[in-house]
Amino acid sequence: MAAVEVSLRNGYDAVTTEAIAAEAGISTRTFFNYYPNKQAAILGERIMLLPDDPIWFTASHRPVIDDVVDLLDQALRDDEPDRRMLNKIMAMIDSHPALHDLFRTKMDDVASALTGLLVARLGADFATESRLLGDLATLALTDAVSRWAVDDNMTIDDITALLRRSLLGVGRLLQPAVGDMVATDGR
Repeated sequence: MAAVEVSLRNGYDAVTTEAIAAEAGISTRTFFNYYPNKQAAILGERIMLLPDDPIWFTASHRPVIDDVVDLLDQALRDDEPDRRMLNKIMAMIDSHPALHDLFRTKMDDVASALTGLLVARLGADFATESRLLGDLATLALTDAVSRWAVDDNMTIDDITALLRRSLLGVGRLLQPAVGDMVATDGR
């Protein structure tokens, strides 16, 4: 990605859309056909796109958690990240608030898309739970991908396993213990 390379070489504050376009071998006009600004060019046009035809997800009778993990795994494999480039992008996000805010917005878009699929599957009565699960799954995925990016021994399969483990772990924390049930029942 030309924008990342120019930013690393010249410093983020010195980067212009003209410099990015020149590095990419395109005109500035062409640059703006793809990106509204340098921040968007650095992060890429999208973080993750959920599958176009997730009918299997909305019609499935399997446990929701299994299908959420499978859906995110499919999206990850459809656009497998480049570890080296991701590390560069993560370093830039960490050091520039404008990039962090844009990254958060892009991840919110993923969570919103996932929430929409969950509402389609579970029904409007579960809109709040769908939003919470969409947000949680997106955060768990971000954490898993971030760990993968800095650990050369991890594979894409490890991202999926970590995602599943994180979501199931939160689920276990939310399950009432026997003592909690007695206390809330008043017995």
